[in-house]
Amino acid sequence: MNSKRLQEMSDRELRSYKREIRRRREQRKKYLITSLAALATCCIALLGAISYNAIQTDAASGFKYYTGIIVENGDTLWELADQYMDYNHYKDKQAYISEVKSMNHLDGNEELYTGQFLVVPYYSAEYF
Repeated sequence: MNSKRLQEMSDRELRSYKREIRRRREQRKKYLITSLAALATCCIALLGAISYNAIQTDAASGFKYYTGIIVENGDTLWELADQYMDYNHYKDKQAYISEVKSMNHLDGNEELYTGQFLVVPYYSAEYF
């Protein structure tokens, strides 16, 4: 509304006009707050659904765990790979053996010795 029209209003009309302006602002504020709350709720629900789906995917493919073993006489990394490796998660035995070597700080073709402690990874569908 232009300033000339406002100057021509009586006090009663001016108060009424200002009340209407305040009412509209409050309605807009309530609408904005409600919209933001609805948007936040949708975002939280979406995030929860994505997280739940990710957890289910991990459970279906198995969870990665680590266990400690004591090397027995005659054990080799290839035999340990046969025992603990999951072919769904490693492309070949060499990839698994490389991870075991890296985790246990074994260099090159270092031989295993009886009584040596190693940490080896394995996969399980059970959640511990």
